Amino acid sequence: MEYIYERNPDTGETFRREKGNYDKKELINKNNNMEMKSLYDYLGRAAGPELGQEVANAARSAGVKGEIREVSNPKYRGPVMLWPKAFLDLYFKGGLNEGHTGKQLLKG
Repeated sequence: MEYIYERNPDTGETFRREKGNYDKKELINKNNNMEMKSLYDYLGRAAGPELGQEVANAARSAGVKGEIREVSNPKYRGPVMLWPKAFLDLYFKGGLNEGHTGKQLLKG
């Protein structure tokens, strides 16, 4: 079974629902203090698919888990990824490294 995780930015509550089922949500975390942001919210502009994929790859490499939020506006309708703000700060400020090689993994 595949799940979609959604976070209410006003309350910090995280919900889980089955993919494709919009009627039933399960409360997972009542008050998560980790601030989650989409790239659009973080950058103040659309990031585009290439940058979105780069961030997703970096998150996967770093073991960072994202969440999915469904959005609907005049320009886009569908899922967007949310990432911990602390991870995005490191990503865009060049603070993530590959570790033992010292080679910078990400560029902001």
